[in-house]
Amino acid sequence: MSLEGDIGLFKNYLINEKMYSPHTVKAYMGDINGFAEFISEKNLGSFSEADHLVIREYLSLLNRTHSRSSMNRCLSAIKSFYSFLKQKGFSDKNPALRVSSGKTPLKYPEHLSQSEILLLLEVNSGEGKLNLRDSAIIEFLYSTGCRSAEALGCDLSDIDLIGGSVQVLGKGDRERVLQLGGPAVKKIHKYLKVREELSWGTNSQALFINKTGDRMGPRTLFRLIRRSAEAAGITKKVSPHTIRHSFATHLLEAGCNLRTVQEMLGHRRLHTTQLYTHLSRDALKEVYQKCHPRSR
Repeated sequence: MSLEGDIGLFKNYLINEKMYSPHTVKAYMGDINGFAEFISEKNLGSFSEADHLVIREYLSLLNRTHSRSSMNRCLSAIKSFYSFLKQKGFSDKNPALRVSSGKTPLKYPEHLSQSEILLLLEVNSGEGKLNLRDSAIIEFLYSTGCRSAEALGCDLSDIDLIGGSVQVLGKGDRERVLQLGGPAVKKIHKYLKVREELSWGTNSQALFINKTGDRMGPRTLFRLIRRSAEAAGITKKVSPHTIRHSFATHLLEAGCNLRTVQEMLGHRRLHTTQLYTHLSRDALKEVYQKCHPRSR
């Protein structure tokens, strides 16, 4: 298959199977297209002809103009791409696995303050069908802290409004049960009353559906959250992941145990969750300086 054909299949895989956001897909495509141009210049006819030395040479070229974090992101994209090719039988190896990434400074996740979250949660206050849906899914994301793909993958049978919980399928096909707060239960209950009208008789079992009655996709979710944030007057660029970061940060600020937050987020490694402790410490420092009589 041609370079363009492989890239096209990978893009469809990211959108339809991985359910990545438009922003993430765009980043992956930029990295893979750049690598494809480099391969073409070396007169290689396919990605399978490139070995780890070719990948290292390409990264060395990027080193002249790119930051370490950008290079690591590119390497990660190439590794994912070759993993996809191997999975589909288009390549018998993943040469990128022999290339190590460099250390980068920690980048702390963006989050919303509690007042900003309240603005976001209250912006879709109308009784229209789409307003009820949008309000329900934003409340769902903040109540559970789940990934966008986990939320969009939920079926009607996964949710228990009486018990206030939902079962999601996370990375690595690992299931976990997440709690739904009172406001989330109420908003989802109101949404479910009009959901059948939105479904247009498609018999879709998806919890959250789009205007045509099919399962909502990542692009629709990304856009509705960005639109809602702008309507709420929030100047930050808000995405589903921003809500997830806010969920974790607010729990830690309230004194929640780090291990508990790790379980809620579905992180395999505690190190990933520890990124949020920096944010909660900043909040504690601010409160201390504001309230303690001898803080200055």
